Amino acid sequence: MSARPGGSAFGKPDATGHSSGKLTGKRLKKLLGPPDDQPWCWLPRELIASPAWRSRSITLVRIINALLADHMSHAGQENGNLMATYDQLVASGAARRLICDAIAEGVFFGLIRVEPGGRWVDSNQPSTYRLTWLYCLPTDTPATNDWKRVTKEAIKNWRGGRRLRATEKQNRSSRSGTTVVPLRALRNRKRRNAKT
Repeated sequence: MSARPGGSAFGKPDATGHSSGKLTGKRLKKLLGPPDDQPWCWLPRELIASPAWRSRSITLVRIINALLADHMSHAGQENGNLMATYDQLVASGAARRLICDAIAEGVFFGLIRVEPGGRWVDSNQPSTYRLTWLYCLPTDTPATNDWKRVTKEAIKNWRGGRRLRATEKQNRSSRSGTTVVPLRALRNRKRRNAKT
């Protein structure tokens, strides 16, 4: 590829005036940088490789994606004041019955911080969220990176404890007088009653 007068066709020209094939300067920045016409958000490599990030449940993935979208729609200036109602999280793909547990998971994993909302006399205030790997502009707080303290063993123990509590809860409800009858038994009972 020959060089054009006043510059190269691709990359910085070498001693002979031909393209070196190496991108530099503005062109490199434009190709590898964030898009000019869209909001964007960075994720550090250390975060993506961390046990906390890699162990997320699918519901937590969807919640974090919704929070990232909200963060980008505010030009990255509302981290710490990010809001997402249950209806918004359901619209983003999270199962309503799993949202509370996924938020607790995100807090334990150190990926999000939550300021709980609630219903008071004449208001209904949604919870506000903070993504811990990003700077918090409203409070002028640097990234806390709480996820760095979470180990694989801690995640395993936390999940084991949650399973144990769920089993205990299930056992308590089965002792409460509720009878579980298989569907086949109900059908057989209906057939017998229909014959008589």
